[in-house]
Amino acid sequence: MSVKKISGAEYSLSKIFSSDFDYVIPAYQRPYAWTVDQTSELFDDLYDFYFNEQDEGYFLGSIVLIKEEAAPLAEVIDGQQRLTTLTILLATLAAAMEGAQRDTLLRYLCEPGNEFEGLTPKPRLTLRERDQPFFNEYIQGLKFTELAGLDEKLLDNESQRNVRANWQLIENRITERFGDDTGRL
Repeated sequence: MSVKKISGAEYSLSKIFSSDFDYVIPAYQRPYAWTVDQTSELFDDLYDFYFNEQDEGYFLGSIVLIKEEAAPLAEVIDGQQRLTTLTILLATLAAAMEGAQRDTLLRYLCEPGNEFEGLTPKPRLTLRERDQPFFNEYIQGLKFTELAGLDEKLLDNESQRNVRANWQLIENRITERFGDDTGRL
């Protein structure tokens, strides 16, 4: 019988979306279920925190993973909804940026790869098999014009409808609160 080690740590968002983690949502996990209510609450919390309490740290909640310490592969046991929604937020921000800022945000969405470190290019978050192609193409691929043009009724499942609705909410909130001012964004 092997002994499993349980450990906990507090990480910054930049560490969570780094080469140290390769998140995979196991098939037995429920699909992405956050609605615009949860996404709205997360966005508003982050927005209010940034403008009112910048000197403090913001705790986004816990993520429970099955992960070997030395390897990036991490099965997400708890925290899938937040990781997925944060990925949608980061992708929406990346689409609004240009140049180095956009490139930096894209590295949070996808591992760019590094042959010297043995890293292959791939998304940082892989959803369940049924939803990953959709998520990879439209969210991680920043194809928001195409996503906006999709008929909601023709999407394969509720998870995909939630992804689309939450992207629209985040896009609208960013436009309402920042307009075209990417410096402020």
